[in-house]
Amino acid sequence: MKVHLVDQTEVHLSDLLGEGFHQTQEKKGLYYGAIAMWVTSLGRCTFAVLDNYALRLELDPDDITMTLKWEFNHDPTAIKSIDLKVMWPELPDNRLKPVQRASHKCTIHTTIKECVDIIVTVENSEGNSA
Repeated sequence: MKVHLVDQTEVHLSDLLGEGFHQTQEKKGLYYGAIAMWVTSLGRCTFAVLDNYALRLELDPDDITMTLKWEFNHDPTAIKSIDLKVMWPELPDNRLKPVQRASHKCTIHTTIKECVDIIVTVENSEGNSA
């Protein structure tokens, strides 16, 4: 799996089926800390659900990438919301909404849904999204 820290509140995930863990950052001074790791785990857990979905529909999940951005509350400091964008280029238009629904079924998402708003967008290579 490749994790690219874009900003202090944004990560991009790719090669989710790949061996090992490779972390990079957009610029010096960015730190891949506990919050980024936790948000990355939400993306990886979501991918596990989508990988299973792909298997049943005979789709290739290898080209799925994700971008996760989060926003903080400040009193007390906590994650307020997470925007999870799933890019799945080969996904047919008629599967955009079902994949969006399936993305909400990962264990981490189900565990935190009462205290963190998670907005999922699914997009294919045509630029269509749900």
